[in-house]
Amino acid sequence: MPIVPFAHAEKVADRFLDLLRRHSINPANGSMLEGELLSLVELLDVTKTPSLATGARKAALLAAAAGVHDMAAKILAVEGIDEFDQFVAHLGLIAGKKLDVASLGQLAPGQYNDDTGRKMVELYIAALVSHFASEISLDHPTNSKGDNPDVMFTYEPGIENHPPLRWALAIKTIRSKQGQTIFERIAEGSRQIDSPQCKANVGMVVINTRDALDHAKLYGTLMPDLQAAQTALLNEIQGLINAAAKDRDVSDWELIFAGRTVRPVLWLGQTVVRIADGLGNEVPTALKAMVADHVNGKVHFVGAGIAGLMNHFMQIVLSGVPGRAGQFPS
Repeated sequence: MPIVPFAHAEKVADRFLDLLRRHSINPANGSMLEGELLSLVELLDVTKTPSLATGARKAALLAAAAGVHDMAAKILAVEGIDEFDQFVAHLGLIAGKKLDVASLGQLAPGQYNDDTGRKMVELYIAALVSHFASEISLDHPTNSKGDNPDVMFTYEPGIENHPPLRWALAIKTIRSKQGQTIFERIAEGSRQIDSPQCKANVGMVVINTRDALDHAKLYGTLMPDLQAAQTALLNEIQGLINAAAKDRDVSDWELIFAGRTVRPVLWLGQTVVRIADGLGNEVPTALKAMVADHVNGKVHFVGAGIAGLMNHFMQIVLSGVPGRAGQFPS
């Protein structure tokens, strides 16, 4: 997991702010989103004068700054694609009305009515698939009725007997840790994929665990090393997976996968942790994971490959640099 220097992250954020300005997207003065976008500048001040932010305030600042940097890098790396106008529609929410609760990054929990934050994860996922798919389509952020999958794309795996297919991703952000509620969100995503309005051949449900993870516990525990930190995050995600599956009849799952929805179910989890460097210091680190749950059944071979590609680009795209022939984005 690469560690991104604050100064580098600030340059990425500056480029992102310039992109927003070029599209006439400006968060209101004093809004939560403006504060989030300026968090990297504030964090640099804190590194110079640590007393400016400590405890919970420092944790929130780190999560905001890391979240803005990560989202900015993902968007900048796909700015040149033909479908970017659809991304701009989502970015336009930054200048929307719900500025008192709206958020951009995905490394800390949002408020219960943070519709903007839930839309931003759709943008994030669309940016990831843009590196390996074509004909990217985002459900409109304000005009949608909620009955369509959030992201659709065409993917050609280049494997014999696996022709190009139109894929759909139904993305659900969960807040509850209650298993039945989580299961119902998975079922809701499946219904969107199976809806007559959906023009995809096949689809997967993506569960964004942002609001259900115990971020305070993860940040509050000083991790001895990166592996321990990754294990802690994965255990949090696995706990949610287990809750959805607990005492669940096989027939309940089979109803979800009876149509165009296929396994695996994808679980996205992101947070900020502190890792000991062995020299008596702690290194704040953004962690990101994409878990592909087989749900006690046979996974779609290509779907599993798509999950792996999404996780790959989520981990490596940190500078907002597009890919080109013979070179991955970064």
